[in-house]
Amino acid sequence: MGFGRVLWTGMVGMVFLALTSWISFQFLDLTSSVTGGLIENLNIAIDSLEVLLPNVDTVVLNIIKFLAGALLGLVFVLIFPIHWCLTYRPDDVILLISIVLPWILACSMITAINAKSPGKGIRTSLAIGIGYLILALGAYFLLGMIPIVGGIVDGLVLGLTDLPYVLAVSTAIIEGCLVGAVFGGFIGALKYKPAGEDGKQKSKKTKSKVEDDNEPTLDDPHCTNCGAKLVPDNDFCTNCGMKL
Repeated sequence: MGFGRVLWTGMVGMVFLALTSWISFQFLDLTSSVTGGLIENLNIAIDSLEVLLPNVDTVVLNIIKFLAGALLGLVFVLIFPIHWCLTYRPDDVILLISIVLPWILACSMITAINAKSPGKGIRTSLAIGIGYLILALGAYFLLGMIPIVGGIVDGLVLGLTDLPYVLAVSTAIIEGCLVGAVFGGFIGALKYKPAGEDGKQKSKKTKSKVEDDNEPTLDDPHCTNCGAKLVPDNDFCTNCGMKL
């Protein structure tokens, strides 16, 4: 798998992670879990946007709802490390699932589509994490140029995770993509076909074809005495010696 292929599959996997983050946000109430109940039913509030936007077309409104849920879910998945869930909320199984599930689903799906070996599955999963790490750190440094905004972001993340933004995001992404890589490697292993298998199958087919070609057919001349296949232009049977 070349660099371009890894880059492309990593980008597609990043889209998958955003889509699967919506599942955690919408169905597992991720906001309530990560804030310890401080903010609840944000997913229900987004579902009620038609009250605030009564004149917006239904299709457009549904797209806005989906994108908003996916974006919020992705933000929480990218700033809350798995070890934070195990340290601060060891008994909250739903929180752990809601943070880990998007990585597992995204890495498994892109690997099932693209990878055909464990190594490709692992590299594709890691490419997703590297892509988001570059985007997250790049956005942070850009926001840092605006003192007030950068300070607000640092304060929010520090208050939620007890970690500075860079450390929280880095560990969350690295831990998440490593978990996803385990599943990506497993899916790749299921699809893996050793290079020798194709050669063996072709060899068997070739051998079978040669054997079929060597078998006598009804159109070939045979000895009327012993039934052996006759050699063309030969006056005697090479098997029993009978004169033809």
